[in-house]
Amino acid sequence: MTQKRIVSQTSYVDPSKAGQTQAAGTREVYRGTLEAQWTCSSCGRTGIPGRVKRCPGCGNPKDAGETYEAPTGKAVYLTPDELKAMGVDPTQHLSDEECDYCGAKLQPGTQKCPNCGAALGDVGYTTRVCPACGRESNAEQCPACGAATEEKLVAHREATPPPAKQPPAQFRQLPSFLQKPLVLIPILLVVGMICFCVISGIIAAIPRTETATVKEIAWERTIAIQEYQYNQHGDWTLPTGADLVSQEERVASYNQVQVGTRQECGYEESCTTESVYDHTERTCYDDGTCDEHDVYRDEQSCTDEYVCEDVPVYESVPVYRTWYVYNIWEWVDVQPAVARGTDADMHWPETRLQENQVEGARSESCVVTFINDKGETFTYQPPCAELSRYRRGSRWQIKRNLNEILEVQPQK
Repeated sequence: MTQKRIVSQTSYVDPSKAGQTQAAGTREVYRGTLEAQWTCSSCGRTGIPGRVKRCPGCGNPKDAGETYEAPTGKAVYLTPDELKAMGVDPTQHLSDEECDYCGAKLQPGTQKCPNCGAALGDVGYTTRVCPACGRESNAEQCPACGAATEEKLVAHREATPPPAKQPPAQFRQLPSFLQKPLVLIPILLVVGMICFCVISGIIAAIPRTETATVKEIAWERTIAIQEYQYNQHGDWTLPTGADLVSQEERVASYNQVQVGTRQECGYEESCTTESVYDHTERTCYDDGTCDEHDVYRDEQSCTDEYVCEDVPVYESVPVYRTWYVYNIWEWVDVQPAVARGTDADMHWPETRLQENQVEGARSESCVVTFINDKGETFTYQPPCAELSRYRRGSRWQIKRNLNEILEVQPQK
């Protein structure tokens, strides 16, 4: 089938359409199909209609070197019947039929060259089809089986844009933003860095076993001490057993109460978007026709409006409550007694209590520092009852991850 070919594209501004508007988002509106013209290179005759394939002046057929041109001046759009008579489907715009024997340009769908009489096997566009055998042709009677044919082109319809090019199969299931190679490069780099960090973290978390030496030990024992004191406090409530010193009414909080309204005025911007006529595109094809589309551009228009509104006015109203100052006897934590050491001889600190003091809770903690053969040190907190096992210089098998010792066993 003859391929569609564009021979020219032009644009112009139609003064009669200047200022026309459409709904926002409109880009291109089909106006109609015109008949193109061509000039005979043999005798110089101009303005020959596109449907005429033989020069009316000298009788020579149109050849490949004589291209179609847009009609000059105001032209009338072709009707569906006129397009069908020319053998043109405006949704396809197939090129003229070309005779392989004499090179003449013929009306689309011609089966016999009127210039040299040759039979044309490749019909560029057929307007009828046989319902009996399915043979396509331009004849009202099927040349294969003799049955009456039916029309294929029912009515002139607006041009449908060609289907979008499909990406390669390996990209079709990806999101549209990932189908662009330039976008993929930084994304792949980020994904690679994330994977590297995750793998490094997993490797670091894998426990490993090695031999280490006890470098040093340390322990600490603490006894909390509480003292019974007569202290002064202030609060919104008076505790049981407290000795009142003073009380007064104070502002405890504020309530926001509306006391009226005031009028505020100013300018507000109001914007609307609509598509405004910009120009008309005219595309001519190698079948003797030209399509016209009106192109619109989106424009935003804004206006400032002076508006006034009533705004509520609030006032802070204080809320008063009674504030109490009182003295009360209470147990208070004071400086604890602490004992520390770097050997296995652990003991509790001595406490010298006053009459108003008592001992509180006791606590202890022990730390063993290991050093491996690479000079790396790690700390381990065993139960203090086992601290005597970890003699300085003794060797142990330790299981650890990156920074934490998980388990220790004496070296066998």
